[in-house]
Amino acid sequence: MSLTPAIDIRVWGARGTFPMVGAEALEFGGHTSCVEVRTGAGVMIFDAGSGIIPLGKSLLEEGVTHIDLFFSHVHYDHIIGLPYFLPAFWNKAKLRIWAGHMLDGSTPEQLVDGIFRPPYFPITKDYMRADVEYHKFSPGDVLQPSPDVALVTGALNHPNGAVGYRVERQGAVFSYLTDFEHDGGQGDAEVLRLAHDADLALLDTTYTPEEYPRYVKFGHSTWDHVGKMCAEAGVHRWGMYHHMHMRDDIDQRAIEEAARKVYPNSFAVRQGQHFHLYPRAR
Repeated sequence: MSLTPAIDIRVWGARGTFPMVGAEALEFGGHTSCVEVRTGAGVMIFDAGSGIIPLGKSLLEEGVTHIDLFFSHVHYDHIIGLPYFLPAFWNKAKLRIWAGHMLDGSTPEQLVDGIFRPPYFPITKDYMRADVEYHKFSPGDVLQPSPDVALVTGALNHPNGAVGYRVERQGAVFSYLTDFEHDGGQGDAEVLRLAHDADLALLDTTYTPEEYPRYVKFGHSTWDHVGKMCAEAGVHRWGMYHHMHMRDDIDQRAIEEAARKVYPNSFAVRQGQHFHLYPRAR
């Protein structure tokens, strides 16, 4: 086995809906969705929740100049950190922003315009000093953010649309599948396709099986439904992601324990976790 990871993953935010601050969120973290993925020299970021704020500080201190940011969608919890992402305001940085989920055909540039729109935010996107490019794609496209990386995309079942991502490099596979609701149909089929034989997958498990009946059509799933799909897809290890915003560490730990009794290859994602995926033959 190579000592050099094919894909390096760091979680900067694992919560959904709204950040949670306080002693009750120390173990799993309070920042909303943001995951950093490194593939050789490339830096990819999935979602710009509040977790992108400390990530941006870290990247700036490291002097990273080339960044790809991929939106799963643009509900507030997934974009709240973008106006405070320091590399976007550094004139030496090159930032490519990708989106492909909008059902009305909106472009990534239009979406970012909406994030930086007075009077809801005091400045416009034109204050960004980075070299910003906008890339629109269609769910199902295979993107190539760097020469040796394939980024497979697919439509997820979520209000207003959402996109799931599958990162492939040197035989290693990481799947980022947040904000979807199991539907027994095409939505599930896309989750299965994007998660197939993944070394690691992070998936939406906002609700417990007991809570879910109160939240049907809200666009989120449960650890039990996700566990069944991961078993069918042959996922090697999977993380429960997009924790309910008011769920404290004690309750989240209890959910993790219940899930692991049924699915030993599962875990509840913690802010700050770091994963290394190594090359493998397929």
